[in-house]
Amino acid sequence: MKKTISWACAALALSASLASLPMAQAASPESLPPIEASTLTQEVEALVRQIKSGSLAAMSDEQIVKVFTQLNPQAALAYLEASVKVLGEYELWMRREERLASGWTPQPFVNYIKYRHQPRQVYVKWLKGGPNAGQEIIYDETQRKDAIYGHLGGLFSVVSMWTSMDGSMARSNSNHTVRNLGLQPIVGIIASENRMRVKEGHSSAPDQVEVSRLGGERMVALTWITPPSVTKAYSRKARIHVDIKQPMIRQVETWDDRGDMIERIAFDRVVPARFTAADFDPKNPDYSF
Repeated sequence: MKKTISWACAALALSASLASLPMAQAASPESLPPIEASTLTQEVEALVRQIKSGSLAAMSDEQIVKVFTQLNPQAALAYLEASVKVLGEYELWMRREERLASGWTPQPFVNYIKYRHQPRQVYVKWLKGGPNAGQEIIYDETQRKDAIYGHLGGLFSVVSMWTSMDGSMARSNSNHTVRNLGLQPIVGIIASENRMRVKEGHSSAPDQVEVSRLGGERMVALTWITPPSVTKAYSRKARIHVDIKQPMIRQVETWDDRGDMIERIAFDRVVPARFTAADFDPKNPDYSF
């Protein structure tokens, strides 16, 4: 159904994509002093080399924090954007906890996802070990932009149907639409809020850089705080945990105005892939539609 490509190929593509990185995504030219595109690209390329060579992982916590705090204000976000830009399509294993209308999820949702960014096509399966195991949905904007095709898990898995992207099936276990269940939309939200920060006169740089640990592994945690003057923000605070051994986002956490956590999304594994039409076809024999 698909061909898997290595992270080494993705890393090479990341380096190649940096030269064309759109500066306006990180910050509005009217809001920041101009920074030469070549300078920003060079900083991000140097960071990529440190990760690929293993030199970043060999550093102490203090040295890692120093590397990121000394970057250009736009560089951390530029690195996040570049790292997902090369992932046009991929398999993704994630664990999600969210504050839904019913409250904080008592148990993380465990999802396997096939994601193609353009055209937007998404297959999602709920796995054992989390709520709604067995549920599947497919979104294919080349077929219908406003709807998903899916079925519930458990006893109700025998009935598959078309339903609204914002309908009860979609919203019962996530505040996000299926279109946003990928790495690019998440970085896009951070970039959008960063532009609002800059418009209010704040720096594009993270407000806090620290070394965190997920599953015993060291990560770099980058925290951005949206000022109260930005009233249309998705979240008041966002923290991104970045792998120091490969170009990968490992976890995202966001908080609201009251300081309550909105969501915690952990990305356990990302595999770049090349999908075929069958991967987003409900008639695929590997699916249970």
